[in-house]
Parts: sequence; structure tokens; C-alpha cells
Amino acid sequence: MAGIVGVLAFDKVWDVTKFVYYGTLGLQHRGYSYSGLSTLNEGFSTLRERRAPEDVEEDSLAQLHGWAGVGYSGNTEGIPVEGKEAVMVYDGVIKGDLPSIADSIARDPERALAELRGSASLIVLTKDGRMIGYKDDYGIKPLQMGGFGFDLAILASESSAFNVLGGEMTKELEPGEMVIIDVYGVQTKQVKEPRRAYCAIDIVYQSRIDSKVFGLDVYDVRVRIGEALAEERPINGDVVIGVPDTAIPYAIGYSRKLGLRLDLGFTRTGSPIRTMLAKDDFLKVVGVQLKLNPIKSSVKGKKVVLIDDSMVTGNTLKNTVFNLRRLGAKEVHVLIGSPKLISACPYGMEVPDSKELIAANLSDEEIAKVIGADSIYWLSVEGLKKAIGHSHLCLGCMTKVYPKVI
Repeated sequence: MAGIVGVLAFDKVWDVTKFVYYGTLGLQHRGYSYSGLSTLNEGFSTLRERRAPEDVEEDSLAQLHGWAGVGYSGNTEGIPVEGKEAVMVYDGVIKGDLPSIADSIARDPERALAELRGSASLIVLTKDGRMIGYKDDYGIKPLQMGGFGFDLAILASESSAFNVLGGEMTKELEPGEMVIIDVYGVQTKQVKEPRRAYCAIDIVYQSRIDSKVFGLDVYDVRVRIGEALAEERPINGDVVIGVPDTAIPYAIGYSRKLGLRLDLGFTRTGSPIRTMLAKDDFLKVVGVQLKLNPIKSSVKGKKVVLIDDSMVTGNTLKNTVFNLRRLGAKEVHVLIGSPKLISACPYGMEVPDSKELIAANLSDEEIAKVIGADSIYWLSVEGLKKAIGHSHLCLGCMTKVYPKVI
């Protein structure tokens, strides 16, 4: 999984390096093990780092200069991909020789994208000054377009990047749609017929709560997910707590629906750590402690309804429940705002093989015992569809039924 951004100025006097950088920074919640930027002036200048965008040093950015550029923040090394005629950033899975694919898109965009194998949203910047965006025909990964006044054109995974830059998102690309932007204007074309299978995990976990993806306001959807949980599993608790930051809207919806007290249950130390995205076990465990420091007065002596967005291995919730107990919680009932994750994702989302997924291997009672909770419940697939508002979803990691991507 990754966040991608592209910025092109309609006047070449601009230097868009900082725009690309801050746009990438606004997407690092989508993946932060690697980051990269490439700018176009007379040729390409490319920077790749083994760290999150927020950790890239000012001196490194000073090496870049250009009137157009692309940025990447994710968990795949070696991006931006640089060919002889173009550079490319992408979110998802692309099959084949990536530099050659970038060059073929630069030479003949429509034909190359029609023949593209895999499932991804991508941005290609060509040496002759075109920025090409594309979302595959299932549209599993988001990609949006907009601008900064009449000066800059912007492509980005989520509207959060536009928010950071002070720009405006004007359109989300349709599945199978291509956009070509140069200093003379913007052209869009439907390369493939849309089939639509939007990633459910992108909605329930990946996207930032101030974003709009797949035509959906993420915050509003997550509040409705909390309401759906309340309908399916009402618990008369003393306090409802959401795991920051993703699950806080779930907790708001749940508490409103049942008229229960909502409290801030945790405070954070350091930068946000998204443990699903962490690459090593040490960071997964330490990340829990960094982002989830319980507030004792919120939980001591109380029956706690703890809401989280998803469960992968159970390690994060095990540590969280342990800390709530340590601070005096009388009961801890865990609610998950998504169906059980039971299968790996072949399209680039960080969902591991089923043998590592706790919900694929243990019963509800066994899982509750492992994590130390009094009970545990997952939102149903139908409940998720109802909360999101349509059924054009990829739910493969929850159902083992996947779109038939080439």
C-alpha cells in the first residue's frame, strides 16, 4: 500500500519540490517504510529514502528542483521507478518490467494502459512534460485530481494531500480512466470499461479520516460503521473508547446510537505508528506503546467498550487490553469495525497470509482469551456494506472472493 502524488505547474518558472514533498507527507499514513521524490527540469532528479517522508532531511530536498514532480510514500523500495523516458509512482501491483512499462506509457499511453497487467493506480511523469494518471478498471486503489488555483495541477491518492497543500480536489478518476496533463491543459479518456471493486480496507482503515475516497466521506462512513456495530452488538458499558486515530469515529457512532458515554481513552507519544504497516515485530510491539498510552481515569473501575478498526495478528489489541486491565478496567469488550480478515491481499494491501491472521485460525472465544478480553465481535459483511452505502467493494481479505484482475 502506498500514497502517491504528482504536481505539474502550468508555468515553468515554478519550483514544485516542496509541493510534492508536503503532498507526500499528507499521504504517509498509507505507508512509510520508504519514500521517494522525482522532479523534472531539464531532466529528472530523483531522491529515494529508506524512511518516512517526515524524516527526509532538508539538505536532501535541496538537491531537487523542477516545475513538475511525483512523490511516493509506501512499503515498496525503489520507487519512483525511473525509465529512459519517464518516471512512475504507483499504489498496488503492476506485473512486468517497471522501467519499460513507464517508458511505454510515455510513448503510447492509451495502448500501454489498455495492456497493463495488475491492479494499481499510477502517475507517470514524462521527460517531455506530461503527467499521466490512471486507475485500473476495478478501481481498487483511489486516485484523484485537482489543483492549486490556476497554477498547479495535482494528482493524489487521497484528498488529504490536497488539504495539506491548500489545493482543491475536483474529481476522482473513474475505474479505467486516464488523464493526461501538460502546460496546455487537461484531457481525460476512458481506456477500459469500469468494473468497480473499491478496496474495503482502504475505507475502514487506510484512508485518513479527513479524506474523501471512492466518492465517500471517510469520517461519515466510519461513524455509520460505529452505528452498525451498535445495532449488531449493543453492550451496556460504562464508557466507549476508540483506538486512535482510525477507530475514534467508530466509537462516536456507537456511543451516539446507544446513548453511552464516550471518552478519550489514550494519548500518544511521538509520531503516529500504524502497526499494520510496520515491517518488523519489534516496531509492531513498540509501536503499540508509542501510540496507545491509556488514560487511567477513563477506564479505572469501568466496563469498557473498546472499538478498533481491524485485527490482523492480535498483538496490538493484546497489548492494549493488557494495559487497560493494568490501569483498573473492570471489563473490556472488544468490537472490530470490519469483518474478520481471513485471507491475504494480492493487490498490495498489507494483509498477510491466512496462517498469520488470528481470525482465520481461532474461534471468537479463543481469540478473546488470547487477547485478554471479556468478549469480542466483528462487524458483519452485510453491516459493512450497509454502512458504506454500496456493494461495489473488494472484500477478498474478508471473504476469499476476489475480483478477477489480469
